Amino acid sequence: MRNSNQYLKESNLFRQAKTSRVKYNIPLMIIAYFLLWLVGLGLGRLLASAVLNIFGSIGDISETAAVTLKRFVVCLTQIAFFFSWVKFVEKRPVRSLGFQARSPLKSYTFGFLAGLSAITAIILILLLTGAIKLNYYPIEYGYMVLNFGTAALSWMVQSASEEIAIRGWLIPSLEKKSSPIMAITITSVIFGILHLFSSGVTILSFTNLILSGIFFAGYAILNGNIWGVCGLHFAWNFALANIYGLPFSGFAVNGARIFKAQQAGPRLLTGGDFGPEGGLVTTIILLAGIAVLVLKWKKSGMEV
Repeated sequence: MRNSNQYLKESNLFRQAKTSRVKYNIPLMIIAYFLLWLVGLGLGRLLASAVLNIFGSIGDISETAAVTLKRFVVCLTQIAFFFSWVKFVEKRPVRSLGFQARSPLKSYTFGFLAGLSAITAIILILLLTGAIKLNYYPIEYGYMVLNFGTAALSWMVQSASEEIAIRGWLIPSLEKKSSPIMAITITSVIFGILHLFSSGVTILSFTNLILSGIFFAGYAILNGNIWGVCGLHFAWNFALANIYGLPFSGFAVNGARIFKAQQAGPRLLTGGDFGPEGGLVTTIILLAGIAVLVLKWKKSGMEV
């Protein structure tokens, strides 16, 4: 059997990145990542403010619409930065960021169902243990369709921005100078660091963010592209924030929602202000997900 690094190196996700003409060392890669992410974030916020001011001058804009529009503009700007960097600096096609796949829609759909299943499992456990209560949040049908459609679109862009930056660009770049396991480890810690300034952060929430980074990375590498993990990430965020109405990574205001959740159990389970991602139930689900990926790798002949 092959060892884990040898097996993971064969993933098409890593092959796609080898066409880059820019040679980095590991510290430079990490610096480049943060510069691209932060500059895109700053410019995106400026653009979002300008767009919101334009809409505000025309008429009142709801809090839901403002949150959704800001998320969409900011994350789309970040995607544009990474696409431009890859295209004009690294001199390689944008599709090499993990977009090469035989059935992109199928991969995305399977990923979406996996993410929805994972979040729903967490919610069901919290409901069964009495840690949360869900109440239907009444809203006019036409208004709901419009708001959920725009919220879903913004989450699709948001999840894609993180997957393109971390799983599509940074992990394959790091792998060339280290190993797949090292690349997964570094990026998972970075994924946790990116959320350190959110409301309600705890040691457990930080741990869960690292575990989610490992899970998302493993899913992308196993599938050889980022289509599936984009769908998984999108479903995770959208279901948590807009279907079940719980705080998402410390953010309580996330637009329209179907249910309004009330935390009734210990913070260890519910995650408190950070939301379920900061609770022990999520830890268990993520560990289970990672275990499933490892079993799939072992089935393919990998030594763990």
